[in-house]
Amino acid sequence: MGKIKIYLDTNTIVDFFINSTRALKRKEKLVTPAKYQFFEEKAAGIEFVTSFLTKTEIVRELISAFNLSKEEIEQLWDTFLKSLNCKYISKFLMDEKLVDVAMNYRMKLRTVVNFQHLFVAKEEGAYLLTGDKDLVEIVRKNNLYDKIITYIELRKMFG
Repeated sequence: MGKIKIYLDTNTIVDFFINSTRALKRKEKLVTPAKYQFFEEKAAGIEFVTSFLTKTEIVRELISAFNLSKEEIEQLWDTFLKSLNCKYISKFLMDEKLVDVAMNYRMKLRTVVNFQHLFVAKEEGAYLLTGDKDLVEIVRKNNLYDKIITYIELRKMFG
């Protein structure tokens, strides 16, 4: 199997940032989440991608829940990108496709947000790795994109 491109949305990596923040605040050793350990172990076979959308959601969480400074957040973000050699997309043009999605499918607000991640992943030709079961169901049921997977499915891909 060649290298596959995986877009990481927020729910796939937020535990890494929460654990890193707790370690920073408590001056303890970082407990790396199992999911993140898997990413690091399989990094030779995966090209990771994420975007400003993911970063925005992570930043919001780290400021509102943990009151981290901008400098602390940037340091954690840089550590994350480097640890997975993750490509960062800093700009993406959204359009009326998002409105069409909202018009055509009943969904929760978080799923509308996650459709934005889907559009970026699709533009990159990457699999969207997500924990949003509603998004996965809508996308698969309506044949909107064939590269959407859950963490469990990703693990199965790597045996």
